[in-house]
Amino acid sequence: MKNILPSIICLFFIIKATAQESRKFFYAIIQDEVSTVPNAHVINLNTKQGTFTNDNGEFRIFAKANDTIQITFVGYETKKIVVDVNHFGMQENNILLKKVPIELDEVAIKKHNLLGHISSDSKHIKSEKVINAETLNLPFAGSRILTPAERRLHTATTSYGGIIPVDLLLNWMSGRLKKLKKLKAIEDKEKRIENIRSNYYILIQHELNILKEDIDRFIYFTESSDDFNTLYLNNEVAMITFLQKKSDEFKKLNPKKYN
Repeated sequence: MKNILPSIICLFFIIKATAQESRKFFYAIIQDEVSTVPNAHVINLNTKQGTFTNDNGEFRIFAKANDTIQITFVGYETKKIVVDVNHFGMQENNILLKKVPIELDEVAIKKHNLLGHISSDSKHIKSEKVINAETLNLPFAGSRILTPAERRLHTATTSYGGIIPVDLLLNWMSGRLKKLKKLKAIEDKEKRIENIRSNYYILIQHELNILKEDIDRFIYFTESSDDFNTLYLNNEVAMITFLQKKSDEFKKLNPKKYN
């Protein structure tokens, strides 16, 4: 066994080196009809390795002849290119992305938004300047307003002057504190789901090709995944990559709809 192990390790590195040599860097520039396209997602469908275009629309990725390169970006048609030997020559590889027209619901434009009904129109009539803590520059004006769940949890857990409030002890003993924390967790989850829905709906439908009827279920599936990280919500590139991964998993769970 001791004599076989070094041979296996050596064979592993030889195979790895050979596989690496069979592919070389494929260079290209992504453009639309106006300029270059930065931050486009590029993936080699054969190796499953991916990258993003830089600020100049340029990228490089390991590939060989007959590999398929896929380029995706929000608002553009997905592009697939089959690599051939000519792509590794001296000429510059330029890839053109085509924008996807987004149909919007018809909107009637008026000079005003009044309907002719006093009960509803009175709500749209401009009133005098509102006088409140913020307009009067009072202390703590403009502070974020707590949600109902946050306010109840804050009241139930806050002590004043270093004294443990009786309410806190009663809430802890009655289990109410646990219920409030659960309510706060549900509220946070709803916020995350709405964040994904409002920012990535078009991407999910047009780029990831999730059926419209499944979009809400897919978003819930994504947010509930064990490997979901709330930091993704503040990093568009990381979020798009994660959504791409989850769309593949979601489609495998629904083979009848996504063949």
